Amino acid sequence: MGAGIVAGAVTARYIAKWRRRRSRRMGDQREEPPPSGRYFIGLGLTDPSAANRRPCEEAVIDPTMRCSFSQWDYDEEGASIVPEAALGKSFVLAVGGPQGLAADAGATARVSERLVNASPRSAYQPPADDRPCAGFMTGSAKLFYKLATGGSRFRLLGLNDLPAHEANLIEVFPYAAWRELASEALPPKRSVEGRRHRANLLQAQGVILPAELPTDDQLDAAVAAWLARCFDNDAVKLEGDAPVLDRKAGVIREGYIVQPRALEPATSA
Repeated sequence: MGAGIVAGAVTARYIAKWRRRRSRRMGDQREEPPPSGRYFIGLGLTDPSAANRRPCEEAVIDPTMRCSFSQWDYDEEGASIVPEAALGKSFVLAVGGPQGLAADAGATARVSERLVNASPRSAYQPPADDRPCAGFMTGSAKLFYKLATGGSRFRLLGLNDLPAHEANLIEVFPYAAWRELASEALPPKRSVEGRRHRANLLQAQGVILPAELPTDDQLDAAVAAWLARCFDNDAVKLEGDAPVLDRKAGVIREGYIVQPRALEPATSA
């Protein structure tokens, strides 16, 4: 009789453990939303005024999580900004650059930039041409303004109280996103070790990268695209204040920076 009691207790514990494992598996399945069918574009901007102007790197993550890369020649009006891989598809575009300027006269940074410790930072006035990163910042702000005011194709998050589920244009800061993904200090982004580490972090989140190790600029575009997917799945936090059009100055004031939320710890393989 005693042996039967022990066997019953062991069986009960086994069943309880099986139920907990099954519950966790079912919970994991519930936490991972089904594919939405959307394509997620990450754009890493370069300085359009630089003497040796470089094309911008773009990444597209498709509904199967496969990531592909292309390049875009900066155009202030946003011509041909949607890569061929996402043409004709529903998409979210995440741009790695500031969408506008600070809202308060005399301010040296937007609220969002202070919250994510961004650099460079956007003051109330456009940066003077001789300031570091001035061309990059001005080019990014002009692009956002043209996209946001150029019709209904691009819908900027928060502009005119636009809710998240209707937006398809967001601002991201790849450097801060990498900090959220990593559990330790990352190697320099241009080093082979740094690139491999960042690629591993994205792969740990389910992103399928090409076989060849991407460049540092491609990886920044890829993490921006991954953030666009997080945004679509409501797995982000919005840092800063909503954007407002300053039509007289021809710029957007303030605006959210989108950051990942509630990530599971990710380590390199």
